[in-house]
Amino acid sequence: MNALTRGSARALVALVAAAVLATVASSPAGAGGRPRRTASVAAAKGHGAPAGAHLDYYGGRVLTHVKVDVVVWGSWSYPKSVPLTGKRSIASFFGGVTASPFLDWLSEYDTPTQHIGRGTLDGVYTVRPPSSADGKSIDGTQVSAALRTLIDAGRLPKPSTTRLYAIFFRSGQTIVTPDGTSTASFCAYHDTATYKSSTMYFAVVPYELGNPGCKAASTSFDSVTTIVSHELVEAITDPGVGLDRVSWYDQNYGEVADICAGPGASAKVTGGDGVQYAVQRAWSNRANDCIVSR
Repeated sequence: MNALTRGSARALVALVAAAVLATVASSPAGAGGRPRRTASVAAAKGHGAPAGAHLDYYGGRVLTHVKVDVVVWGSWSYPKSVPLTGKRSIASFFGGVTASPFLDWLSEYDTPTQHIGRGTLDGVYTVRPPSSADGKSIDGTQVSAALRTLIDAGRLPKPSTTRLYAIFFRSGQTIVTPDGTSTASFCAYHDTATYKSSTMYFAVVPYELGNPGCKAASTSFDSVTTIVSHELVEAITDPGVGLDRVSWYDQNYGEVADICAGPGASAKVTGGDGVQYAVQRAWSNRANDCIVSR
């Protein structure tokens, strides 16, 4: 694992079948530094968390009752095994999991002025992004700029203190960041950017079903939901990381789900809709373990 310095804040995760993409951070903004995560390959160790893991609070906000908007970047190119809508789909996953015990225990990461509770699925949007952010290679700054354009055009709802845009990209599109590419370095990440006087919280979910390093579970659907759940809980407990407004963070191991990422990290939770979904275990300071519910 490499010690890192901060260029632009970004929370990356890669869930691997045969290796762990380990993340290390410099001191968070609240401690006088700027957090950064990048991926390096280490020997697989299962989902057991590293010794001494502990999330500290650095003064940032949390998303109290997350409101998720699923954003399809142009078109949905996933196979039938990963449907966008329906009883057991990406949309039902967000609706079910945000109203489940998977979010209930996150209240241990309340702040002095905020309480984390259950959330909702707000909407599902298929958008036509600007051509500058719709090629085979798209960088993070193009994503945030395109979001602003889509919001200005009324194609997406305006940001709020609890809104999270979960953006799903098409097959054949590679996301490029200062820390690597989606084809080689990570499976998804969450980020933060400004919108006028507001803040946009969003998760970037590249299409990486063909990448063995993103096979987090035994089926394609479960792999996608496991990866997305990682970003969901991190966006809730550390939403402002992209603007160096850090909330809950471990200076050695990263965010709440980074600590537990790796082979065997996927587990099932029953959503508020009664359907079982695969999610990733996340770190509980109180339990001193990786859990999905309490």
